[in-house]
Amino acid sequence: MTEHAQGPSRGVDAVRHARHLRLEEIGQQGQAVLGASSVAVVGAGGLGSPVLLYLAAAGVGRITVIDDDVVNLSNLQRQVIYRTQDVGRPKAEVARERLLDLDPNVDVVVHVERLNPDNALSLLEGHDLVVDGTDLIPARYLIDDACALLGLPWIHASVHRFEGRLAYFEPEAGPSYRDLHPEPPPPGSVQACDEVGVLGAVPGVLGTMQAALSVEVLLGRNEPARGRLTLVDVQSMDTRHLRFHRLEGRMSPTDLSNARALWQADPACNLGRHLEGTDAATRGQMFHQIDSAAFLQRRADGWNPFVLDVRSSQEHASMAAHSCNITVPHAQVLDVMADLPESGDILIHCKSGMRSMMAAMALMEAGIDGSRLYNLEDGILGWYAQAPEDIRVG
Repeated sequence: MTEHAQGPSRGVDAVRHARHLRLEEIGQQGQAVLGASSVAVVGAGGLGSPVLLYLAAAGVGRITVIDDDVVNLSNLQRQVIYRTQDVGRPKAEVARERLLDLDPNVDVVVHVERLNPDNALSLLEGHDLVVDGTDLIPARYLIDDACALLGLPWIHASVHRFEGRLAYFEPEAGPSYRDLHPEPPPPGSVQACDEVGVLGAVPGVLGTMQAALSVEVLLGRNEPARGRLTLVDVQSMDTRHLRFHRLEGRMSPTDLSNARALWQADPACNLGRHLEGTDAATRGQMFHQIDSAAFLQRRADGWNPFVLDVRSSQEHASMAAHSCNITVPHAQVLDVMADLPESGDILIHCKSGMRSMMAAMALMEAGIDGSRLYNLEDGILGWYAQAPEDIRVG
């Protein structure tokens, strides 16, 4: 779904952007350039939140928001563009409202869908810059290849626990993401934020750096950022810069076939592909969604499902259900197919419902009847909140 909210044609607002106008590096001319610029932001989460807010505040004329997710309560620790009352609403739509609250003259284009190999070129084409706020590794390769084909510069950031990374890529003029990371890690080998955690302010720091770099790039001051990886550690307050170069013999992409292959091999990406365009009734036929309150009520009535924990072994060691039958990381769930019961219901859980959903999808594709599979949508955290006596902690 695409939505478009356009404010009136804008000139330079001397009051709103007074602090920019006082900077000789921006001034009236630079502010006019920002007002005529367009930026696509892929992902409206922890990184995307500050990127979107600061781009709108900076006076960027057109901002495109691409995100298929909805606001979850656990997002609010770091995704500061949202409020408690936004839980359950599409992130892209809420983000549009916040940006227009900040500056009603911004032209905000919203795509409530996931960037994927089928839509990447059409969604990104026509912008001056792309900013990556995703947490899927195949999406970064997809953005890199799509931007190379379209001739678009893009800014990447990623976060992990107390650390973050920032890099700028410009087709032909400098090295690409594939020069920095020639080969992707195996699917599931890099732990996500919901597995290892992240200090809420870290994506705020990196996202704000992305926004600042965006302004520099839009104003033509992009030379210092080419081929430079910035590493930030907020525990040590250490910032380092590493140089990287274009790999000898690396060919520029001619299509998205390589990015598509990476996308199709990753369970997290395939989840979005299978669910895209299906309504709630169709999804319900695939496998069941159940929250902890409903699960406990059914259990009180005699329901006794097989319990499959798809978190990491470290997570299981620190917090686990007494009734758990098997634990395996979600990316390796097919390795325990032979250990699953041939009949009866299976309750799948992770920390908060996303990895278990991917595991349910993988098991369905491997041949298990979806009517037997129940995804605990609020995860072990919801279970613990409802029945702490069921959960071993520590």
